[in-house]
Amino acid sequence: MPAEGPRGAKLNSRWLTIVGIGEDGVAGLGDEAKRLIAEAEFVFGGTRHLALVASLAKGEARAWPTPFDAEMCDVLALAGKKVCVLASGDPFFHGVGVTLTRKVAAEEMRVIPAPSAISLAAARLGWALQDIETISLHGRPLDLIRPLLH
Repeated sequence: MPAEGPRGAKLNSRWLTIVGIGEDGVAGLGDEAKRLIAEAEFVFGGTRHLALVASLAKGEARAWPTPFDAEMCDVLALAGKKVCVLASGDPFFHGVGVTLTRKVAAEEMRVIPAPSAISLAAARLGWALQDIETISLHGRPLDLIRPLLH
């Protein structure tokens, strides 16, 4: 089996799974997401995410370091093993999925998103997503939003 990994591709299988957890928690996960969490040798996530999937995860649970490692060294060191990364909602909406795709080829990962918080809010308010401007303050200073307020 050809090795390689992060951005060098060639790994035969999709070693990295990213699972988005929605507001409904584990109850909202499909069978495939639950199976992939259970089969993972390593499960990464925030302490809240790890607590939510504790009954499913059989592999080693690893909480994100503080401060968050944007280089994803711990995840990348496990390339080729079955790794699952837990995220809130849609991992590609200001989430960890974006960070990981800078380091890992799409062919090496499988992603199971959940609706983002903004999608849920827009649906409840009857707003069209394409008409909404968003900014993420997650992990960023609150002062970033001041110039955008009207």
